[in-house]
Amino acid sequence: MALFPQLAQASGTRFSAGQPGASASSEGAGFGVRSTSLGKNRDTPPAKPAGAARAYRPYIRQAAAQRLVSGYWSNEGENLRGSSVAGCGRWKAHGAPAGVAQIEVDAKQARMTGHFICGCNWTCEMCARATVARNRSWLRGALFPALHEKGLSGSLVTFTLAHSYNEAWDVPVAALKKAYGLMDRRMAKVYKKAGSVGKFKAFEVTVGMNGLHPHLHVLLTHDKAADLEALEAELKGAWFKAVEEAGGRCTDRGFDFQPNRLNDYAAKMEAAHELSAQSTKLGRKKGKTLSQLLDMAAVGDLERGAEWQRAIGALGSTNRFHAGNLAKKLGIPSPSEWEDEEEQDAQAELELEEQAPPLIIEYALEDHLRATHPALGRPGLAMILRAAKRGGREKALSMVRALCDDYARKRMPHWMATAHEPWSVEPGTDIMRAAHERPLNPAEVREYLRIKETHRAGYLVAA
Repeated sequence: MALFPQLAQASGTRFSAGQPGASASSEGAGFGVRSTSLGKNRDTPPAKPAGAARAYRPYIRQAAAQRLVSGYWSNEGENLRGSSVAGCGRWKAHGAPAGVAQIEVDAKQARMTGHFICGCNWTCEMCARATVARNRSWLRGALFPALHEKGLSGSLVTFTLAHSYNEAWDVPVAALKKAYGLMDRRMAKVYKKAGSVGKFKAFEVTVGMNGLHPHLHVLLTHDKAADLEALEAELKGAWFKAVEEAGGRCTDRGFDFQPNRLNDYAAKMEAAHELSAQSTKLGRKKGKTLSQLLDMAAVGDLERGAEWQRAIGALGSTNRFHAGNLAKKLGIPSPSEWEDEEEQDAQAELELEEQAPPLIIEYALEDHLRATHPALGRPGLAMILRAAKRGGREKALSMVRALCDDYARKRMPHWMATAHEPWSVEPGTDIMRAAHERPLNPAEVREYLRIKETHRAGYLVAA
């Protein structure tokens, strides 16, 4: 099955100054802003961006994910879990001024403000990076010092099992989670004997020639004087037994025990990186991380894109990080409550310095939705933010206009009913418009689903 459905001609008109609804042109081109030429070879980003382009790679990966989740819905008629990445940085956040897209440009970067943040840790590169950074900061700044203060240490344990490319990829994921649950319950007395106060778990996956490789990294706390050889033997035996009971298969490579990973600075940094890494961690041997699959999908690799979709479908509701009641037992903030004091101090120092106020660039949300639409096949958000950082208001609005022009003339997939967002096929349907500008409340979600189901067949016919 192709990643993206057969293309059909869009029914929109070319975006130009003076047309009704051409609000980017009234903001920009109508006041002397010249349109940017996108170029015939700009449909995909460079495979290995250099220099400043690296700063926009997360946005490029996010755009690839948006296109993949939209394509999956088109082909399968259902959403992947984490599909709200399609609106991350595009829709408006609840309570923000409606109808206006806003960019803030300061000395360091350009970023969208007042826009929806999806918080998806598997599908969204931007949100995943933020979650990973917060957990890594918590490990280094809160957990490790608290353990040291209480005379405790920790060992890094990795659990995995056998997997195959041709089997359903959710099978090893479910088996791994079930086996760990069985083993964890049976090891309660062993943990207590070792002086453990809890565990920090990080779930990771890579994709290789043997399909989806799920593995669980666990930082197991214990007394510094604990018998680690006995602990390792108990864990290994319990793990192999649990995997068998869960219907999985396991070899000696399915278990790895690294003792006392908190005894020195280098070991602490390595442990923190192993437990919480995003773009800096690569798949081993020929395996690819989800981020690497997005890089390859972004430059046209349909097979890697299909593997990313398959992996996301297999993960389902799997939590990426879990600290349990570890923070409560140690009397420290949880990862979600953690705020890096060093980062706050550095930010406070910057605020004390005399700085120019940030540049605010505004244009119509309708144009932002067009310019960043997944069907364009371009990393629109990355292109707009880069233009804003390099050339300010004029370049940003020029880029928006060029992308809107491309949107109007582009051949759209059949899941695009017109040249507008899907809600525009039924003028006056406020709930469909609201769904693309802000998160809906539960009552609105029910109405949205009713309307979408009623008109889904009409969307396909209209295209």
